[in-house]
Amino acid sequence: MLCFQILFLKNWLKQQINRLGKVLKYWTKWTQLTSSRKLAFVRAVFSLLWIKAGLVFLSFSGFRKLFYWLSRTRQYSEISEKKTDDIVWAVSTAANILPFELLCLPRALATKYLMRNVSSLTLEIGVDINPGTGFEAHAWIERNGKIIIGDWSDSVSYKRIWVWQ
Repeated sequence: MLCFQILFLKNWLKQQINRLGKVLKYWTKWTQLTSSRKLAFVRAVFSLLWIKAGLVFLSFSGFRKLFYWLSRTRQYSEISEKKTDDIVWAVSTAANILPFELLCLPRALATKYLMRNVSSLTLEIGVDINPGTGFEAHAWIERNGKIIIGDWSDSVSYKRIWVWQ
């Protein structure tokens, strides 16, 4: 019995040390970020959280109304390429770290929300029907015709079916 308890304790300690190592790794990365990247990351986390909750608990038409209401703005402006890169990095990083699945639509919606003052931004939704893989849908954000988040491999060719201005 004592041998079992020692083995259990040893495994438990390994797990705790492993978790602590991950926390320290994230903390080290956090301290190396610029203040603008830290702010972008925090904003991305909160945006992804409310968007995921809205997509799960509301009908799509209800979510669209909420998203429109929260995203409305009185003035449009352009933002720098660096700020765009920071926002895209923050959304992608936060979506990969949060403990639930955030695929292309929540990522695209979060990016669109965080860049809501940019008038040249569109959320695109497309489909690909391939005999080998079947039906696939995808969402991405374009700025002046250039994909800024949600790019895909050359082996897939999505046909645009809906554009959300």
